[in-house]
Amino acid sequence: GLSGWAISPAGETEDADAADAERLYRLLEEQIVPLYYTRNAADVPLGWVEKMRHALRLAGTTFTARRMVQNYVQEHYAPAIGGELAGDDPPTA
Repeated sequence: GLSGWAISPAGETEDADAADAERLYRLLEEQIVPLYYTRNAADVPLGWVEKMRHALRLAGTTFTARRMVQNYVQEHYAPAIGGELAGDDPPTA
């Protein structure tokens, strides 16, 4: 994709770990490493930089402080105000 790579899932008849390793190494050899080491005259990996910029733009719309605060309020603070314990809170004596 424009912002990264994906390892396709293993088929039902394949050993999942071996299939994942094979796909990962093939992806590294055929796409990731060449993209990183293909440099222009100024020694800048333009393709790599463009992919990273796109990834940061995409992540910036999803992973924000606002979303984090909303999640904490909904999942922890609001239940605590109501006297509920979150599932990952330690039990009290």
